[in-house]
Amino acid sequence: MRRILPLFIVLYLFSTSLEAQTKKDIDKQLKEAGYTLDFVDAEKGLKIILQAREASKHIGYEEGIVKSGHMLTVYYMRKDDYKKVIDTSYEVEALALEHKNYTVLSDIYRMRALSHGQLGLSKPSYEEYLTALEASKKIQKKNTRHYKTSLIYSNMITYFDQMDDNHSQDSILYYLKKSLEEIKQIEEPNPDVKLNDKYDMLAGTNSNIGMFYINQHEPQRIDLAERYFLDAIAIYNNKKYKLMAINRVLLSNSFGRFYHAKKDYSNTIKYATNALELEKKANSPYMRQEAYEMLLDSYLEIGDKSMSKKYMQLFTNINDSINAVENARIEAPVDRIVSQEKKKHTTTILIIAGCIIIIIAFAIRFFWKRKNRILHKNYEVLVQKLRTEKKTGSLAEETNDNSKPLTDKSFNIIEETVDALLLKLEKFEKSKNIIKKDVSLTWLANHLNTNTRYLSEVIKKHKGKSFSNYINSLRINYIVELLYEEPKHREYKISYLAELCGFSSREVFTTTFKKETGISPSYFLDNLKNEIDITDEQEKHKIV
Repeated sequence: MRRILPLFIVLYLFSTSLEAQTKKDIDKQLKEAGYTLDFVDAEKGLKIILQAREASKHIGYEEGIVKSGHMLTVYYMRKDDYKKVIDTSYEVEALALEHKNYTVLSDIYRMRALSHGQLGLSKPSYEEYLTALEASKKIQKKNTRHYKTSLIYSNMITYFDQMDDNHSQDSILYYLKKSLEEIKQIEEPNPDVKLNDKYDMLAGTNSNIGMFYINQHEPQRIDLAERYFLDAIAIYNNKKYKLMAINRVLLSNSFGRFYHAKKDYSNTIKYATNALELEKKANSPYMRQEAYEMLLDSYLEIGDKSMSKKYMQLFTNINDSINAVENARIEAPVDRIVSQEKKKHTTTILIIAGCIIIIIAFAIRFFWKRKNRILHKNYEVLVQKLRTEKKTGSLAEETNDNSKPLTDKSFNIIEETVDALLLKLEKFEKSKNIIKKDVSLTWLANHLNTNTRYLSEVIKKHKGKSFSNYINSLRINYIVELLYEEPKHREYKISYLAELCGFSSREVFTTTFKKETGISPSYFLDNLKNEIDITDEQEKHKIV
């Protein structure tokens, strides 16, 4: 017995030592995972997190389970996988509450709120944000508290962004500036918040305020945005700060948007291309989609048809993929909310389910409302123009009413020649020659018995466009009028319509149509078909 007891004690001490060493190894592994996730490769970081999570579960290391679950939620958040964010956050929550880990709790509530918001579930999103703020108040370390509170305020703008009232703009700017105030209160140096994290957040918040002045402030204020963007760019370019890979992608896209608003397409292309390169490590489809869209628009503006066509195809493909994934993802959070409410009170399930359906319906409506409102406004303007000009003939190319006689000293054309040429152009605009594929500046000059230099100058001065834009505009006007006047053409494919009005490809036609009208050909066709269906139904009722 005496021999067995000491042996038991030795084995117990050995076992305890082994477990302590294992916990230490897991902590080290999680530290490595965090660095890899932020700066090296998100997918490699995920593998390390999952390994540490399994090891923590194996030995019952609850702190390791909480930390790895928290990091896993961060990974899914950066991947825009909102269903998994919500599911994983609930797995972490119980243990985090038990350990009173308010730092982790503030994060998982915030990410859950953001996920609900991105899925269009506004009410649960707002409630989670309030819960996140309550958790952040309980964080003992003040620098960590400022950092986590700043993150919550920054994310809360997504809730107000979905609202469509007069106060939403004020709320967005208020919370962005609150976020900036919190992050500026973090002391330097301090043992709790890394310098990189502070300046990462500073760059992101400055960029977000800049984006607000460009995208949401009415009227747009590029001058106010510039100050914040320049502060963000200074941090971005300062090698002293190591920003997270995912945030460098976000910032690159934001800088691209800023320069696009300034019509500086060279810098737009620079930052959007940089975003695509950085995104290879971060792997975010939404950011890739945004970069493709900027490159498509920028190359189109500078007249590079080959590159614009390339990015149009890439943008279309990823847009279709994202839409398919989003439709599948929205169902899971709703199921979870219903399940939770069942536990509270079974008699209210039907009411709750009905409310959730209403919330979803309104959330989806708000999500698309802004874009659809602009599209429909453009459609109504176009149709009203067609109705107004129907009595006077075809939808002719708009001229520059404020144009004056040519006064360019380096190139003078007598007024009689200009008037004669304008009359010929007016006849040309009403003819079907505009849809010939071989129409060029030389062809039209010969057709109108003038020279290319005269013709180009008159079009530029009196039509306010280059020759190619002038012809494209006429062709779009032609097909718009044809579709409006002759319903049978609405059944044709877009590729056929493109060929019918003289465009070389469907892609060029679609891009030009959108540029000229503000809507896509498919949107125009769908709304025209809807209008004719409604009119037919009304006529049937009159007959009855």
